[in-house]
Amino acid sequence: MFEKLKKLAGYYKPYKGLFFSDMFFAILGAAITLVIPLIVRYITSSVVELPVSEATGIIVKLGIFMIALVAVEAFCNFYIAYYGHIMGARIERDMRNEIFGHYQKLSFAFYDNQKVGHLLSRITADLFDISELLHHGPEDLVISIIKFAGAFGILVMVNEKLALAAFFFVPFLILYAVIFNRKMKTAFKENRARIADINTQIEDSLSGIRVVKSFANEKEEMKKFRRGNERFVDSKKTSYKYMGGYNSGMGAFTTLITIAVLLAGAYFMARGEMPVEDLVTALLYINNLTDPVKKLITFTEQFQNGYSGYSRFLEVMAVAPDIKDKED
Repeated sequence: MFEKLKKLAGYYKPYKGLFFSDMFFAILGAAITLVIPLIVRYITSSVVELPVSEATGIIVKLGIFMIALVAVEAFCNFYIAYYGHIMGARIERDMRNEIFGHYQKLSFAFYDNQKVGHLLSRITADLFDISELLHHGPEDLVISIIKFAGAFGILVMVNEKLALAAFFFVPFLILYAVIFNRKMKTAFKENRARIADINTQIEDSLSGIRVVKSFANEKEEMKKFRRGNERFVDSKKTSYKYMGGYNSGMGAFTTLITIAVLLAGAYFMARGEMPVEDLVTALLYINNLTDPVKKLITFTEQFQNGYSGYSRFLEVMAVAPDIKDKED
């Protein structure tokens, strides 16, 4: 596995500049999301205690500074979304050129034992999954680690009790996400199989269109196609059911974490054991705890899809052509 991943990472080489700049802006954007709540905490804990004239000046300056941070974060997100996808598309292009060139060298015997629809999936769907992994994988992993570790560490320093209240539901959220992610993975795999079958059926039907028309067999071909298309819809229904359960459940857990922090904070404030700024800070960091979990779960799915797609890519590339080019 390590050797495969090492070989896959080699596709970054022509685009090292894009890769490292993408990672830089990913880290910068994640850091900014951790800084803004600390500024809000400073305002609510210290600035509001100052005389009005002095507090007003500081609030205006900090407001301008936070607006500037938001603008920088927006640029970071734009850079990641645009240039990161450009890098992924270029790698996908390179790999598609590579595998198509290899297709041209393979013998008739190879094609006799292959379905064209599946070969199309190798050069389209599989390569798309690989490019998504190479683009989103590293940045999502880094962003998630920075946000989750940073948010939890800051919450512990701010108020240990609120940190525990915020973290209480996180293990259940992770377990729920993992279970539904596995179910969605199985359903999406079935969707891809159905699409490959449809591609194969279309290729068989259109390549033999003269025979179909000669025997007036259009209605039978249409029936076969509709049956395959209905199986695809059925597999889609299953995947959408799991997707609905995943999204609704993750939203519910996020709300539960907010409620837990709010109730715990209100209780400790009523006992005079906590200032209001601690509660405000904790509430602002909740998304920094839940979003990384979602990203990491998505990353595991992307990794599984991308790695399995790359394994199939290597299987095709490992097929030796019958006729080899003469070495110079």
